Parts: sequence; structure tokens; C-alpha cells
Amino acid sequence: MKLFAACTAQFAHGLVIASAPESTDTHDDWTPGSQAVHAGPDSLYILVRQAASGLATVQCVQGPYLPENKVLMYTGQLILPAASLVIADPNETVRLVIPVPNIENQVEIYGDGSREPDEVTIVLSGDESW
Repeated sequence: MKLFAACTAQFAHGLVIASAPESTDTHDDWTPGSQAVHAGPDSLYILVRQAASGLATVQCVQGPYLPENKVLMYTGQLILPAASLVIADPNETVRLVIPVPNIENQVEIYGDGSREPDEVTIVLSGDESW
């Protein structure tokens, strides 16, 4: 496993946005009450602990990787045209821009099993690796 990036912060609205830097996905059809993770072609909305409730940790790693004591929340495809990923909250109080080795990625999201996890791991896998 290679760690691309990690941060611990208070995420506004309990939301992590993981996206291509140029993403225009609106996620208008997302219902947070029924989905902890919502995917667009080049972005993901991921529920985490509300800022008012405390800190949440997000890490992004190169796969394959299976985090211990975590539950799979989502699996799918994520297209990153510039081979970079932004991890941010809606207010951009937190904003990381991470170079990644692949444009086309298999993505897995792991959490602690709760509705609003305080730890989330984003696993990106593809043809290339560093």
C-alpha cells in the first residue's frame, strides 16, 4: 500500500468531496439519507462525521489494499482526466490536490461501519502504479 495523502479535519456538512479538479458533477440526484456514498463520472460524495461532532480522518491509498477493521461502503469506477484527485469539504476549508498514477481508477471506499464514519479510506487501483 502506498499512501497518496491523508488529513484529519472538521468536514463542513459532514461531507468529503473526492473529485477530478475540473469536475462539474452536481450530484443533484443524491439523497444523503439513503446513500452514504454517491458517485458521478469523476467525483464522489462521501458522508463522514459532522464538523460539529468532531474530527474525521480521510486517507487515500494506492490499491490493492484492504484496511483492517473497516467496512466496504462503495466500489466503482472513477475517471480522473488529469490523473489527480481533489479531496475537499464543501467550503474548501480542507482541500488536498493529489497526483495519482491512473486516469481510469477502480475505487473502493471503506469506513468504520457507521452512517457517518470518523475514518474513511479511499483505495484507488488501476493499470499503473508508483
